[in-house]
Amino acid sequence: MWRVLYTGQRSASENVALDASLLELRAEGKIPNTIRFLQFKPECVLIGYHQAVEQEIRLEYTSKEGIDVGRRITGGGAILFDESQIGWEVIADRKSLGDISYEELTAKICRAAAKGLQKLGIKAEFRPRNDIEVEGKKISGTGGVFEGNAFLYQGTLLMDFNVERMLKSLQIPVEKLTSKGIKAAEDRVTWVKRELGRLPSREEVFKALVEAFEEELGISTEWGELTQEEENLLKEKLPYYSSEEWIYQVRKPMEDSEALFGIYRCKGGTFRVSAKVDTNTKVVSQVVINGDFFVNPKRLVYDLEAYIKHTHVDEMEKKIREFFKDKDFEAVNLSVDDFVEAVMFPLRKLEAQDLGFDKKKLNRVIGSIGGGLKDNIKKAKVMLLPYCAKPSWCDYRHTDDCGECGGCTVGDLYRMAYERDMIPITITSFEMLRDTLQWCAENGYTYVGHCCYEFYEKRYEIFRKAKDLGANGVLIDIEGITCYDLGVEEEEKAYHGEFQVELDLFVKDSENLLALKEVKSDGVKRVGKEKPTPTEFFNEFKPSYYKIPKVAPGPEEDRTRLPILKGDYRELSFIDGKVVPYEEGMRKVLDLLSEAEKPTLIVGPLVLWKWNRESEAKSELVRELVRAFPKLNVHVLPDYKPKNKQIDFSREIDPPNPHLSILHGKHDLTLMIGVHCYRTDFVIRLLRKHTDTKIVTLCGLHGHPESDVSLASVNHERLRELLNRAFKLQPS
Repeated sequence: MWRVLYTGQRSASENVALDASLLELRAEGKIPNTIRFLQFKPECVLIGYHQAVEQEIRLEYTSKEGIDVGRRITGGGAILFDESQIGWEVIADRKSLGDISYEELTAKICRAAAKGLQKLGIKAEFRPRNDIEVEGKKISGTGGVFEGNAFLYQGTLLMDFNVERMLKSLQIPVEKLTSKGIKAAEDRVTWVKRELGRLPSREEVFKALVEAFEEELGISTEWGELTQEEENLLKEKLPYYSSEEWIYQVRKPMEDSEALFGIYRCKGGTFRVSAKVDTNTKVVSQVVINGDFFVNPKRLVYDLEAYIKHTHVDEMEKKIREFFKDKDFEAVNLSVDDFVEAVMFPLRKLEAQDLGFDKKKLNRVIGSIGGGLKDNIKKAKVMLLPYCAKPSWCDYRHTDDCGECGGCTVGDLYRMAYERDMIPITITSFEMLRDTLQWCAENGYTYVGHCCYEFYEKRYEIFRKAKDLGANGVLIDIEGITCYDLGVEEEEKAYHGEFQVELDLFVKDSENLLALKEVKSDGVKRVGKEKPTPTEFFNEFKPSYYKIPKVAPGPEEDRTRLPILKGDYRELSFIDGKVVPYEEGMRKVLDLLSEAEKPTLIVGPLVLWKWNRESEAKSELVRELVRAFPKLNVHVLPDYKPKNKQIDFSREIDPPNPHLSILHGKHDLTLMIGVHCYRTDFVIRLLRKHTDTKIVTLCGLHGHPESDVSLASVNHERLRELLNRAFKLQPS
């Protein structure tokens, strides 16, 4: 006969101490198999046995809100328990449920709990690895721990839930803290009141769950109370489980300035590893492993840490596998390979020491993803840079480009990237990072990225997915007070690209890493070996101080078409962002040119300079376009470097602020041709921000939906067709 208990509302420490007491007494055979129901008072956050409080909980918020903090004796992740939630537990002899594995035990008990919710009228089901869900929404998380032949398996049932309060209590990705993010979180989590439209009584919930456990586990039950022995053991254990020694210092990561840190995630959970290494001998003297995972025996991690002490880095993988060779352990979705990768991830940073890194600065390398550090650096094709390292006054702060004016460290990294034939990109939002990493994967590009350590931890999944798709990378830390240091509100701003604090990049450290890549140019990408000349028509427009044309990566490497059109785009054009037939777009271009009072023509380096026959042919046709529309005011972009000399806005555009030239002439139409796609996007954004000019782009590739009108795949033949129609429109 199994016993059923309801132990009332207790503090986090009391409930954890009671868990430990019941498990110990069950292991000694002093109490019957038990099903316990519990609640918490005051409201609390509980973290898993292997987790570090500082890494999982927003202590500033919980302290301000009076939310208690505790640590479970089971593994798993952190969760908020308000006073309405109901916890359920099974404390029993393992053999009473048959000779089954940890994963089988998890499935058996979770199916029983799901059946209990079905009895309440909720369509719940078990979802591996350890959740109970309702049509894809989590309603109960679970986890267990063993002691000898006894086990304690527990779960929580969300009754009436405040999602926003939970998200603000835990160290979770900041997008979930926005109104949109909270709505998204609510779409992934549900609770009893939401599903039933009412809040059932405790007794109704207990009855449904007990009946389900009886049916699924094949047991009989009767209600009981805590024995005096259980109460006494609870009082004995309570001081320890309410102490800071238990709650805060157990599994605390090392704070030594020379300790290496790393994070690893897999299907079985999250590992956070810190390792103390003698950087001269490469011997690991200590390792601390934290995380959200389930493993039995729970001392396994402690034993592993002890076993791999004083091991040389080169022998570490062999040593870890040796530890597990004859080890009988159980885990949910964890393998020996996961433990190996978790420990080795931070140790790979030691490769940076060979590249001139001070041993106290090795953690400036956040990690090498998908391969060795040196190997990834050698292969790197893309440089990812954070917008928050640009000055708040800079027009480039919220664009994916940089004027390289020398005003911040971002320009230094852009120059380094160009010198090494890399593609530099400023990341301005989470969505852009997602799309850029996907683009890297599709092209097989390895990247070097710059971000804060907190960003990496919270965005780990997107980097992992990129690695799985084929994009390896190296991440380097940034310098200064980050949005994560300043609290929830600033994190939310950063997610949307609105964070105003200015950070710095580690320029010298980046230069040390990039020393593995050959410097191929003076900082800009040129086309052809010989110095090109401008076509004759544009000589009069070319500023006298331009001597050598410079261009950024060409169309074949252009990655800025985030909404890339795949397939045949030759017959497409855009009007106000909508895809229309090419013919319709061409008619609209001619209408705008005919109606404009002060139109501007921006001619970029792809047409200005004699790169090839196509550029020469387009140049001649542009001259005819000016003949057809005499009002056209011609501006040229010989290169994309900002100029420090006085600018004549009546005849040229300075790349960092082309809108000034348009404002100067009060131009009502801006037509662009021969400008690289990534620069066209940038010019469009600035013109939209500072002017009300209409924008037309004649693009050699996929077109630009952001302009008012854009024609795609415009070669010299299509430009000739446009001119022929233009001349027909002119009065004879």
